[in-house]
Amino acid sequence: MASLTENADTVFLRALEKYSNHTITPEIIQCKSNLASFLRGDYIFDSTQGITCVVSDPIEDFDDIMMLHGIYSTIGFVIVVISGGLHSPQERLDYLIRVNPNFQGASFADPFPTPSGTIQFVPDGELVTKKVKRFINCGPCSKPTLDSIHFEENAIIITVGANEDGTLSTGINQKQTLGHKLVVEDGVWNRMIERGKKANAKIKNMSVDVTRHVLFPNPLKTNCPEFMRAPELLNAMFKTTAMFIISRPPIEYGYRVNDGNSEVGIQLYSTFDKTTADYQMGLIKLQEYIDNGVQKKLEPKYYESAAIPLMITHCMKGRYKEGVFGFSPADKEAKENMSCLTFESSIKVLEYIKTLDELTPAYDPLAYLEAFI
Repeated sequence: MASLTENADTVFLRALEKYSNHTITPEIIQCKSNLASFLRGDYIFDSTQGITCVVSDPIEDFDDIMMLHGIYSTIGFVIVVISGGLHSPQERLDYLIRVNPNFQGASFADPFPTPSGTIQFVPDGELVTKKVKRFINCGPCSKPTLDSIHFEENAIIITVGANEDGTLSTGINQKQTLGHKLVVEDGVWNRMIERGKKANAKIKNMSVDVTRHVLFPNPLKTNCPEFMRAPELLNAMFKTTAMFIISRPPIEYGYRVNDGNSEVGIQLYSTFDKTTADYQMGLIKLQEYIDNGVQKKLEPKYYESAAIPLMITHCMKGRYKEGVFGFSPADKEAKENMSCLTFESSIKVLEYIKTLDELTPAYDPLAYLEAFI
């Protein structure tokens, strides 16, 4: 258990040592190259030899919108299941149409024609009635929808957040939507994976050890598809990046989120100047988080994993409100207003984020790419 003598400076140095030493593997390098090609529009996605089915939850993060832009250019037929959960499928589809005008006219009622193919949007809760050749798991869906998914022989299943064999882990995308909640209904996910195995499917999980190190470029600083500069999408990119940096979950539940955000955060900001007031203010806030963990008798990893994002926030001139560390990702207003920070400092953090070279991980486009490579 944690020692009562833990101090912020020591904890931060331990965190830097842990999170700064990630090896850039050949797979990460290849995925970075794949993402660059995806953004240039170099890939030809061909779904003419069997149906592709994707589950997506636009609104949660802008990587869904980027992946759906790839679906728009796919040749052939694609089924897109739009998740329920915190937002209704209709709300999510409306958001997609708003941020990417290419989808104007899309609905759940009729197939949507694209320049090279057709997309059938299916609201979560309804059934997928055709066998699929490719299944890409970029969002959660309900038991009835998941139970309806069956596979052609030698199909391809790409998971995001599962175990390496595709079976249930702690990832959100493998959960089931039930009303406005995400739940794990016993055996539902793994039965779908078993159906894939019986069809001799190739199953590939997108490992976070790779995908957390493949970040979107900042559209303000590089050549990107024009739609990425749409004001609403830019705002979503910057506010999502801000959430990953500034918003810490309650310490006893936050290790998984904080651990991932530390891996991402250190790629975004890695030069810390101990002589500045911002750095010292960061140590004060980190000490508060540490003391909370020590009081609850938590292992050091619970606060070590939060040290880098907390320090980055302060070095970007963010200041937390008293006694506050974050907000619920489901609180749209809190995310938009960056409500855990004082108003004046939230503006400074947002302006800093706009100057970064990269933003958040490209999980979903990488998964879609993997299904066709």
